[in-house]
Amino acid sequence: MLTHNAHEVSAALDLHGEDLERQVADELARISREVSRRMRELAPKFRSELTNSIVPTPDGPMAWTIRPGVEHGIYREKGQRPGKGLPRYFDPAAKSIVDWLASKAFAGLSRVRKGTGRFTARELELRDRYMGLSWHVRRKGLRAQPFVEPVALVLERTFPQRMAEFVERLVREANAARTGGAT
Repeated sequence: MLTHNAHEVSAALDLHGEDLERQVADELARISREVSRRMRELAPKFRSELTNSIVPTPDGPMAWTIRPGVEHGIYREKGQRPGKGLPRYFDPAAKSIVDWLASKAFAGLSRVRKGTGRFTARELELRDRYMGLSWHVRRKGLRAQPFVEPVALVLERTFPQRMAEFVERLVREANAARTGGAT
């Protein structure tokens, strides 16, 4: 036999109306900011592109979406199995990988002018390194660096209890204010 007090909570919510709903929506917004902050702490930090793309987006007064806003976020979260390489070198989808590789390959070296032999040599070296990286990804895959799933698991365990306690406290305070008594 299952016993619950849903009818009491529902009646109390109806009694206090829009003010309670607004406070719950504010609490959900606060929790979504907290969750996105934790995801940004766990996300890989190269150039902060992935980290800065994690922003809570309201889907309504009581619904929020929190996810990475860049395409490669899923590959950082889940990794990639062997068998599929990187996009072609000149493909715009490969730009962030090429930039990352250039920052590692030519760190601390001075810039060179376009059209010079040194520039061509660097471009060829960068392309060769990219091809080697692509070969490695195709053969070995990419290691996952989860930053969404750990936060989601913690939220899944704590959120229902946290919201229940918050709503109970609001109802208790509203009832006390209505009756003029202390909680």
